Amino acid sequence: MLLGFLGISLSFCHRPLEIVEIPDEHRFRKVVLTEETMDPTALSVAYDGKVYFAEDIGTIKVYNPNSNSVSIVGQLKVFSCGEEGLIGMTLDPDFEINGWLYVNRTVSDFMDMPCGEVYKNPEIRFEDPTSNQLISRFTVINDTLDMSSEKVLLKAPNQHMRHIGGSLAFDGDGNLYISIGENTHPGFLNPYAPLDERPGRKNYDTQRTSANTMDYRGKILRIHPEDDGTYSIPSGNLFEKNDPLALPEIYVMGCRNPFRISVDKETNTLYWGEVGPDAYADIPRGPRGYDEINATTEGGFFGWPYFIANNLAYAKYDYDTEKAGKLFDTNRPENTSPNNTGKKILPPAKPALIWYPYAASEEYPELGEGGRTAMAGPVYHYNSNNNSILKFPSYFDKALFIYDWMRGWIKVVRIDENGKLIKIEDFMPSTRFISPIDMQFGPDGSLYVLEFGTTWGANPDARLIKIEYIQGNRPPHIEIAANKSVGTTPLTIHFKSEGTVAYDKDDNLKYEWKFNSKEVQSSERNPTFTFKDPGIYQVTLTVTDNEGATATADLQIKAGNDAPQLTIDMPSRGSFYWDKDKIPYRILLTDKEDGSLANGDIDPSKVQVSLEWMKGNYTLETSTNGMGTLKSQGEKLIGESDCRSCHKTSERAIGPSFLEVAKKYKDDLDATDYIAQKILSGGSGVWGDISMSAHPLFSKADTRRMADYILSLAKEKTNIKEMGVEGIIDISNTHGKEDITFVLKASYTDLGASGMEPITVSAIKMLQPPKLEAENFSTQRDALSEVGDNGVSMGFASTYISFKNIDLTAVDSITFGYSYKGPECFITIRTGSPDGEIIGKARFTNIPKSKNKLTIPIKETSGSQEIFFLHDKAPDIHEEIYLDWISFHKRE
Repeated sequence: MLLGFLGISLSFCHRPLEIVEIPDEHRFRKVVLTEETMDPTALSVAYDGKVYFAEDIGTIKVYNPNSNSVSIVGQLKVFSCGEEGLIGMTLDPDFEINGWLYVNRTVSDFMDMPCGEVYKNPEIRFEDPTSNQLISRFTVINDTLDMSSEKVLLKAPNQHMRHIGGSLAFDGDGNLYISIGENTHPGFLNPYAPLDERPGRKNYDTQRTSANTMDYRGKILRIHPEDDGTYSIPSGNLFEKNDPLALPEIYVMGCRNPFRISVDKETNTLYWGEVGPDAYADIPRGPRGYDEINATTEGGFFGWPYFIANNLAYAKYDYDTEKAGKLFDTNRPENTSPNNTGKKILPPAKPALIWYPYAASEEYPELGEGGRTAMAGPVYHYNSNNNSILKFPSYFDKALFIYDWMRGWIKVVRIDENGKLIKIEDFMPSTRFISPIDMQFGPDGSLYVLEFGTTWGANPDARLIKIEYIQGNRPPHIEIAANKSVGTTPLTIHFKSEGTVAYDKDDNLKYEWKFNSKEVQSSERNPTFTFKDPGIYQVTLTVTDNEGATATADLQIKAGNDAPQLTIDMPSRGSFYWDKDKIPYRILLTDKEDGSLANGDIDPSKVQVSLEWMKGNYTLETSTNGMGTLKSQGEKLIGESDCRSCHKTSERAIGPSFLEVAKKYKDDLDATDYIAQKILSGGSGVWGDISMSAHPLFSKADTRRMADYILSLAKEKTNIKEMGVEGIIDISNTHGKEDITFVLKASYTDLGASGMEPITVSAIKMLQPPKLEAENFSTQRDALSEVGDNGVSMGFASTYISFKNIDLTAVDSITFGYSYKGPECFITIRTGSPDGEIIGKARFTNIPKSKNKLTIPIKETSGSQEIFFLHDKAPDIHEEIYLDWISFHKRE
């Protein structure tokens, strides 16, 4: 795949790429340096290994590797809301000498007003700019910011309109690059290029910023800071210094939201990630949305809002008639907007180096699919004179590192000496990074990364990490487990270290276990130990290979109080109920300290038992306590998507909480369809000005399930009934209500013992309708659920769907609802795994009807397990079988 850097001049002095084997992923170690941060935005590694990092609320902190501690360097007053705040920071190239630190921060006339009020006030946001992005220089003395030393280099207007950019970076000549976003409202449900030229709509027209040669916004500026706090204009910027219709600071224009940039100081190549619009379909008005990675060594116009990706053109658009006009010309872009105060004729547009949409990219499939926020990281330069044992190897010499905030990956990009893309490689592909927001190589050759955290908002999982490369012999990897972690004394526990490996020197590993002492108490690989006295113990395992490399892991044991044993007994009953069933149950409970329920030692009123009935199919998933958790298909889909990046269940993040949404629309009869469509198409305006990403990869049926789950959060729990420790579940007439799921829950908290805290245990039993919709599968391989609104399409040999925690005790036959027009094929039913025991096999033939039913017997089986429905056919048969539903019949 060789894609040219069209129109970009690059002068590299690189030697040919050395062909060497890619390093083993396990040679990289992800080390958490600190979690003492909230909303981190930017980092810069100093000459001595200290890491300075900024937080959105205006705090600048420093991590000291010598003391492994974090301290506050300074606190700046900023307007912090959404993308605004302290959003950029970098150190001067001569920081060791002058102590200069540069920041890009939002200041406003309304900094003391809650940001929600500012965002709702049209007089503030839609009139003349009331805030600015300040590019300032401060002096750091003994890791303290000298507040009196501020020198304001540059001010860019800001109307609280999102897309702020904010990154800062120096090149090898001491020039400072400043990225500033378009600061334009994309328009409600209007995810294409915002070109609204109508009176009173200028803030919906990005031609006033990105395509305006007299505006700093939608640009990457390049200036040369001077010692006295002013700046000069370096030669080679996009426009002449004395041009009356262009700002001389402009280096790159035509940007939407260049959120994170980097500059390779050896070649002075500028790289930046461009966060694109949310449109998910090509229409006459213009192409779908793409994120971009861009690169240049000279000034240029990079397209927005007239072009995107590899110069795909938008059309002139009439907002009154909603008609698309003529496509813009890449060779002669023309800005005729009445909101333009600069040149009308712009330089020819330059294409992106890499571009990718929500869907899987045809050009770059290795970038994945889903939500996207492209960012450009550093170029690595291998230094053989660097004595650090943690530096990255020469394999990555002159490679560009890019990353995606939403998708959580880091990729390695190879570019040849002519600026052509050679390939994109995975970096630590089995590792998901938690919303990486900035990264830089340090003087030790390690990669430092700021992880912003799960959602756009205050995150407890935000942190500064370091990725080290382990040369030579690597420490062992340890797995430690125990057959139990709590119990009454004397407590005998069997420990295991299965899975412990030494990547390089795996002979004669030495095991050292410490159970309740500072001294080594066992050298066995899988020892047994008895804790005689009550208490909380930290068990430590240290493993050493035959070259002396060590690793340590620990496990907590609580001795003195055993966990109660709680189960729900439904004799001869599996996972399903049938019409007018009367299902007996009883709660079985024993506790070593408290006694048993059956013997009368435990008061039945201390056991909480409830029966809940809910609409829809649910999945029972094993939880950490082994008791299981119940999830609707909608909740499961949300958990597997990028929705959690912007929304939490009950707390506000960058977007509203799911509970807020549910309360707002709980009385709206059309709410399910409305929310489902918003999930598909994205949009903004209902909950403020923050744009929510589109999710075009979901089917309409899936988004309806997600909407149903969200709306369920505000519904009153009128479908719960308190139950006794034994009784009968009376299933009423379920005709026409095949999608009702019954859930029996029980929980008990013991009294504690031997000074140890009480332990709560729970059990859950789900009774499903005897008809499962095929698209509600738990797992799948090559099955497609986008065909229509229901069902799955199975087109390949060995395609399967599965359902977890299914007990077929009371089932003797299964019926498939399907359609199929092809040669003979089979669906084999297996338990446990795709290669597990066969309990039934269905033979399908070409029947001309579009909807068919087929009933087959199954082998008697019992116990909760995963059930697989595997498509068996000859590999050269390409016809698809379409499964609509699967029903289960009660054994007579």
